[in-house]
Amino acid sequence: MSNLVWPSSLPQRPTVGGYQERFAETVLRTAMDAGAAKLRRRFTAAPRQIEVTFRMTAAQVAVLRSFYEETTAGGALQFDWVHPREGGVAEYRFMEAPRVSAATAVLFSVSLKLEQMP
Repeated sequence: MSNLVWPSSLPQRPTVGGYQERFAETVLRTAMDAGAAKLRRRFTAAPRQIEVTFRMTAAQVAVLRSFYEETTAGGALQFDWVHPREGGVAEYRFMEAPRVSAATAVLFSVSLKLEQMP
């Protein structure tokens, strides 16, 4: 089965200042009775967390809602999207439901918390 794709009718890049990325944590830290904690690599690949914010019209919010609720089955299915910083296509899934708030009388600020799959 081919992957789902981020809808072309939605913004493809987040707003300026609307992007945060957290690199994958692959190290396990164990506290010692004395001295520095011991670290070891737990696994070689892990999801990266990405938070993005978009400005959308009401029609685009409706497309996003359909994409989230129906196409990705409430965020359960992965989808392809172009990474905002790196530029290459990667697989993502929603970490939580999108958050929508009014930005102006006709535009909405939409925040997404995603994880980039390894």
